[in-house]
Amino acid sequence: MAGERFLLLRVGRGEPLPGELRARVNILDYVEKVKPVVLDVKRRGWEAAREYSLRFDGAAPEEPLLGRDMMEWGFEEVEEAVRRALRVAASALSRYHVSTRPPEAWVPGARLRWLPVRRVGLYAPGGAHPYPSTVLHTAIPARSAGASRVVVATPPRRGRGGAPVHPLMLAAAYVAGVDEVLAVGGAQGVALLAYGGGVVEPVDMVAGPGGPYVQAAKLLVQGDVGIDMVAGPTELAVIAAPGSDERLVALDMAAEAEHGPLSVSALFTWDEGFAERVLDELKSLLGGDAGRAVAVVAADAVEAVRLADEMAAEHLVVYGGHDLWGLVVERAPAAGIVSYGVPPALLDYAYGPSHVLPTGGAARWRGGLGVHDFMRGVAYVEPSALDGLPRELLEAGVVLAEAEGFRFHAESLRARLGKEEG
Repeated sequence: MAGERFLLLRVGRGEPLPGELRARVNILDYVEKVKPVVLDVKRRGWEAAREYSLRFDGAAPEEPLLGRDMMEWGFEEVEEAVRRALRVAASALSRYHVSTRPPEAWVPGARLRWLPVRRVGLYAPGGAHPYPSTVLHTAIPARSAGASRVVVATPPRRGRGGAPVHPLMLAAAYVAGVDEVLAVGGAQGVALLAYGGGVVEPVDMVAGPGGPYVQAAKLLVQGDVGIDMVAGPTELAVIAAPGSDERLVALDMAAEAEHGPLSVSALFTWDEGFAERVLDELKSLLGGDAGRAVAVVAADAVEAVRLADEMAAEHLVVYGGHDLWGLVVERAPAAGIVSYGVPPALLDYAYGPSHVLPTGGAARWRGGLGVHDFMRGVAYVEPSALDGLPRELLEAGVVLAEAEGFRFHAESLRARLGKEEG
């Protein structure tokens, strides 16, 4: 059953989420595969990365680091309609992300400042298909956070002639205000971002989506640099009331399933006939290289929301009346992004929040990529009273230091109290 691409499942009240909706990739298997690549690039730099680029991508430009002039060339190369769409999407994303910058917080004696990560490296897939939207959805949050330098790594183009990176990727980088584009993909691209390798200045953080080899490489460089998250195959959960537009629901599910055979699109409803009709629509839409489509028939709307919460998908879209939307808002099921009738395909391009979202259940502990990922909260403390440090806090610190057996911690604090060592 687990291998079927179109499934209709009935789940009773209180029963757990079916295993067919728990898509997982064992990232540790890929860590072992890419570890030699990352370590070799760390040791030998661009020389090693160039060899891997030729082996895995079939291309390696002599000068892999591209500047703003090349991005502008790419912008001029694409059609006017694409240039306009990139600008519209970038404007919507910028409005959203600038508005979500966290404010400074404080209490007497201490305040929390949000400071940007200075040097950010981003990965944008661009192998079989260019993903200019990913350039926008990673670079604009980084820029909105205040990063002073943004570099995008993406796979090089095969063959001779033209730019080493697809013009669509360069055009998006130009619109998003990227400083440099590194025409190196895969684990070797991630390693060059982290370690420099003689062709690019090392960054402080690597973020962005990509296949399991890219995500495994991010895990390996973590500690030397920061990372955002480890993302897996695309997931979609739809909660739809009977009577919703079956065609629209099916199209939303098909849009996410077309990301590839490992993706999962799930419908949660409480009407079996509706679920069957949506699956019939999907069978007419999806080809053999798409992911799985699963329709889950729950006992009622409350149970549908509960099951969606257990799935914790990256996308959750709700179709139905305002009562259903109110239930979803009240219960706040785990999801990377939650929308009421806003199709995930629009969120993937031009609505505002980033389409880089947690997968594999990670939505239980984090949300989508945003300015907060590219900022660091730093506490600044200073005495709040004119007469110095609060006596009550110093005395508590002395007691706790002694309880933990740290003599000099206690003496340091006792000296501030003006007491002699007892």
